[in-house]
Amino acid sequence: MSWSLLSTHPWQSPLNFVTRVTANDMALLYSGRQEAQTGNDSYLFVDPAFQASGSQWGDLPPIDETCGDLPDWVGYLGYGMRENAARGEAPPITLPDFWLTRYQRLFRFDHTNQRIEEYGRYHASAPIALARASSPQQKISVQELHSNMDRARYEGSVHDTVEAIEAGDFYQANITRKFHGTLATAPDALALFAALCEASPAPYSALIKHGNTAILSASPECFLEIEGDGTITSRPIKGSIRRGVTEAEDAALKKALTASAKNLAENLMIVDLMRNDLSQVSEVCSVQVAEQSGLYSYTTIHHLISTVRARKLPAKSAYDTVRACFPPGSMTGAPKRAAVHWCETKERVERGVYSGAIGWFGANSRCDLSVVIRTLLLQDEHFEFQVGGGIVAESTSQDEWRETLVKARAIAKVLGLQESDLEKL
Repeated sequence: MSWSLLSTHPWQSPLNFVTRVTANDMALLYSGRQEAQTGNDSYLFVDPAFQASGSQWGDLPPIDETCGDLPDWVGYLGYGMRENAARGEAPPITLPDFWLTRYQRLFRFDHTNQRIEEYGRYHASAPIALARASSPQQKISVQELHSNMDRARYEGSVHDTVEAIEAGDFYQANITRKFHGTLATAPDALALFAALCEASPAPYSALIKHGNTAILSASPECFLEIEGDGTITSRPIKGSIRRGVTEAEDAALKKALTASAKNLAENLMIVDLMRNDLSQVSEVCSVQVAEQSGLYSYTTIHHLISTVRARKLPAKSAYDTVRACFPPGSMTGAPKRAAVHWCETKERVERGVYSGAIGWFGANSRCDLSVVIRTLLLQDEHFEFQVGGGIVAESTSQDEWRETLVKARAIAKVLGLQESDLEKL
């Protein structure tokens, strides 16, 4: 059913506006950092009408082609949607492999023109009543903290991966480690999300709340965006280094990253993998690299990001396109099937939502999906998050272990954890 414009509201940031909406089930796709390459709209969804979940691509719900240029289904596709893969141990927080929701109420935040539009469908015939703005605050206290890989096991896995690469088994593999534990009390997901956005502003931030479960993401990475004219864009991230304490150190680290043969090789391999994936669903000769290994700086880390574009075949849907490229190559390695299998044997515990995709699907095969990284899962008083990095022939075990700590900094900060707490595991 098509969306109808119900009202407009005075401008305020999505993070402030969402505190006025009292809803236990909601989704916020937040452009917490606008960039020239990213969209400038944020979306808040409330009042769920239908929900779909499962573990098979054939179970994904049909798209309502009357919804115009606005999203239809919103949610995530977890790493469990990968095909031809063995299952590891269940993660501490176990969720469906995919979870998509069709909402009755939508607020679109136009950051460029500072305009908020409220839309409704089905039974949403009047603008929603908004509460007085509030500023949720809370004190977070971690009671237990664990990891599926201590330092020795992670460094050993990196060592084994380098040997497998040298033996010709694959070119790159993304080995990850999961942190999990319990909090003293069930946290306020909105307050934690606001803290995460402050600690790590990102263009693809997202909050999904369903009952006692919440997914808080501050992802900087675009997995797939498909526009109405069939243009596909992917912006894989590979190659990272920490931020410096001083301006001089920061500049030196940026220079080191852009000159690093190891990091440039990581990025190039994943770009080639993405080009191959997209070629399965794109017009002949339409796959192009618009940017190779561009330097982008975030609060705690510098990244190398490339941009790959293609023209989707008219007969292919958004689901077809995502399936051809899933899981995101930046989270697996290359060749993809061999790398996925290797990562499974080393990690042993299912990644869950991590390494999948968050975002929306809409009419005319449109979609906008981020890669699930820098993401915190909450369920009652339990929490879980995961970090990792691409291993290539030039990787060293100690550097890769240290990179996992750098990537965990923002989430650790909002949980009140120090880097030393993670180092002890």
